[in-house]
Amino acid sequence: MDDLSYQAKINAAVKACELIQLSFNDVRIVGLGTGSTVKHFINACENFLENKILVPSSFDTALHLKNLGFSKILDPVTASAVDVYIDGADEVSVKLDMVKGRGGAFLREKSIALRAKTRIYVIDQSKFTGKPYLYLKPVPIEIVPVALPVVLDYIKSLENVEAVLRMDSSKDGPVVTDNGNFIVDLKFTSPIQEPAVMHERIKRIHGVVETGIFPSFLVDYVVVGYPDKSILLQRSV
Repeated sequence: MDDLSYQAKINAAVKACELIQLSFNDVRIVGLGTGSTVKHFINACENFLENKILVPSSFDTALHLKNLGFSKILDPVTASAVDVYIDGADEVSVKLDMVKGRGGAFLREKSIALRAKTRIYVIDQSKFTGKPYLYLKPVPIEIVPVALPVVLDYIKSLENVEAVLRMDSSKDGPVVTDNGNFIVDLKFTSPIQEPAVMHERIKRIHGVVETGIFPSFLVDYVVVGYPDKSILLQRSV
């Protein structure tokens, strides 16, 4: 990551922290996604988060919180509701549909986002395409390991998409999620014009647990960071 990208992430994280403190000061339970941008947010908003109940979406985020000394950490399994959810994204369209999942925690991230009253996503400008469709990043899907052959065979029958089992660079074999599942990355050769429809279509494949498509109904705000500023986008009702 170059210095400009780093500064863009910092600016977005600071803006998101300001947004929460100014607009959502009655927040008690905060859900947290996974990835470097979320860690920047936690660091920028450490004082505000100090007395909140925190719901991390992954072991990685939970360990980061522990290392910083946070003690009010709640397992997502026992968190029935979340006041505000903060996360990053890999690609965001002008309609605020998005692709997530580079960090492999999108099943838990989506589960927390679904129960959150407000969802805020923090990105740098390279993730905001300005296009009305998704096209930039592969779409990850989390699958039950035993169903891998079924999923791969089905994807082969489709046009304009290639399925690649995500391999773990730190060990032999595929990436295994915190839920014990595999991740398959779907590389589309044409834009995804209707992300919500594509999400539902993929979910119907036997063995698919979740997709990394986050339709705009799961988004309330997106903070886009630039090296010299940040902007706030809000979903139209």
